[in-house]
Amino acid sequence: MAAAAQEQVDLGSLLRPQARVNRPQCAVCSSERVTRIALELEDGSQVDFTNCLDCDHRVWQQGDDVLSVERVLSKARRIPKAG
Repeated sequence: MAAAAQEQVDLGSLLRPQARVNRPQCAVCSSERVTRIALELEDGSQVDFTNCLDCDHRVWQQGDDVLSVERVLSKARRIPKAG
């Protein structure tokens, strides 16, 4: 078995008090019940998607810039290869 496969990665737990330190908050309702996912879109750009589980506010960000859904869909569109 490869050494990398043997390493255990601590994914954290909401049950541990230290996991709640510096948790992201919803920009609308300040809830800490948010899901944040970092993604690489089809055009190679890195974006963060955040969804609040309390008020359902959703936002796509690239750095400090907030992206519209239309912009995210455009960046995520797969361009067919010629040939």
